[in-house]
Parts: sequence; structure tokens; C-alpha cells
Amino acid sequence: MSNYKIDTITEIDIDKILNIYNSNTHFLENHMGITEVSREFITNEIKEMKNIGFNSLVIKDCMSNIIGICDFKISEEVYLSLLMIDANQQGKGLGSIVYNQLEKLFKENHANKVRIDVVYNYDHNAVDFWKKQGFIPCEKIKLEWNGYKTNAIKMLKFI
Repeated sequence: MSNYKIDTITEIDIDKILNIYNSNTHFLENHMGITEVSREFITNEIKEMKNIGFNSLVIKDCMSNIIGICDFKISEEVYLSLLMIDANQQGKGLGSIVYNQLEKLFKENHANKVRIDVVYNYDHNAVDFWKKQGFIPCEKIKLEWNGYKTNAIKMLKFI
């Protein structure tokens, strides 16, 4: 677990973050109706998230290679807006390892539950992944990201 580091984003990380987003084409298609994003989109997204109180961070392996990204806002109820692992690294248990590290961080900041909103209407969805992490589906909702609306389910976990 300690082989992964959750770290601040620097300007030199933007191209790698762009590659991670664009490696997840099914995610992009089903969350935003597109198959790739631009460098400008990434920089704007990071800036917008910061402006509304979210932390946008990179996830690095033991060699300091960026393997994922996350966005979250810590309060009593953490809102985990995004946890994305490079598509080439998926299926190796990294998502669970990284989420467990994030949950530890959330607890250290006195959070008592975590909320995620999961898009569920496509084959490559993550509902089962989040259930394995202990999240409980609570309510069907509509999400809008970059002007694209999707069906999602609000999931909660008490920590």
C-alpha cells in the first residue's frame, strides 16, 4: 500500500494526466459524450475544481510514475468526485489499494462518510468495484459534466 503516493499536481504532470484521461475512452464516452479531452480541458478542470474547494491530486507508483488521478472535497462527508487509474494499469487491484489510501486520508481529516456518484448505464461501469469497497447504492441521480447529462447512482460508505 505504501508503494503509492498521493501527491499535488504540478505543471509537468498535465500531459500525463491528459494521457490517463484519454486512455479511459469508455469513461469519457459515458461521462461526457466524447472520446478524448484536450490539455486545455485538463488545466481548466483542475482550476475549476480548486475554485469550488476540491483537491485534485495525482497517484504515483514507487518509481514516481503517475498512474492515476483523483478529485475530492473533504468535510464530514467527503465527496470523491473522481478516481481514475490509467487504463493500461487497470485490473491489477490498484484502484482498491489507492482507494484504501484515500480512505485513510479522509479518516485522518475527521470525515465519517464518503460519497461517490457512479454512472451506471454502460458496460464498463464501476458500480461493482465500489460495492466491493463497501459502498451502498442510495439514490438514482442525474449528473452533468461538460454539458453532458448521464444517469448515475449516489453511493455512500460510512468510515
